[in-house]
Amino acid sequence: MRILILGAGAYGLALSTILADKNEVSVYSSIEEEINFLRTNKKYLDVELPSNINYINSIDNCYDLIVVALPTNVIEVELERLRGFDIPIVIASKGLCGDKFISDVVSDLGISNICVLSGPSFARDTILKKPIILTLAGSSNLKDIFNSRYVKIEETDDIVGVQLCGVLKNIFAIGAGILEGMGASCSTKAAFLTNVINETKRMIEKMGGNKDTVLLSCGVGDIILTCTSDSSRNFTLGLMIGRGDSKDKIDDYLSKNTVEGLVALETAKKFFSFKIIDIMYDILFNGRSVESLFDYIVDR
Repeated sequence: MRILILGAGAYGLALSTILADKNEVSVYSSIEEEINFLRTNKKYLDVELPSNINYINSIDNCYDLIVVALPTNVIEVELERLRGFDIPIVIASKGLCGDKFISDVVSDLGISNICVLSGPSFARDTILKKPIILTLAGSSNLKDIFNSRYVKIEETDDIVGVQLCGVLKNIFAIGAGILEGMGASCSTKAAFLTNVINETKRMIEKMGGNKDTVLLSCGVGDIILTCTSDSSRNFTLGLMIGRGDSKDKIDDYLSKNTVEGLVALETAKKFFSFKIIDIMYDILFNGRSVESLFDYIVDR
């Protein structure tokens, strides 16, 4: 199968290592320097990438499958290149485009065969072929393309719920980082995760999805990963806030890193009036005390 991966960042390259075992894979970036670097080095995160991956900076309509692994801030512009294509699309990017799910942006291009791939999978772990579980929402005939000796695919038809989990976990990770920075106990951090998982159920239902989606790897799995690791930029931001780092230090971090949870929180606030969304919004944008997270945990 001929597969095109849109996005030559960490996760796009990680997915290319999964797919290159059984398929003809091309990785696209509109940034010529990025493509030239990969063609020359064929290495990422100090790991050798498969030699059979092609690196390209133009797109045509000759592929059997396209996987979207782009940052959300460029998705709408880059996806315009697919207008008129009649090719199945798998969305592996997590986040929102303005107030739209990425699947809605793809649908607006006239593409109807849309799937979503999500789950707890840091790029380095995936490239190093550590065992992972991912959730695939949509067409069941694509499962075997991603399945491998070290990747397990679970399926669902809940495209909305899977995408929402990918958005919310970044918000929660900032909160989890704040608790870590304040020195919260393991028991308190576990209580926080319990609460946000239960609120995710209700938010999925409100958006028309299946509340049980939160029990899949895209839900509880990704929440646990993102909320417990300082490899997460969202968790790291929360950690800095919770331990009281200076505004200059935090601003410097934000100038060098994309923290998806901040953008997701502003959008979520428009759609939801749930305790965790309200508290996180007030902490990050209205100067509310970080101590209010403790109130959230025990509030009845």
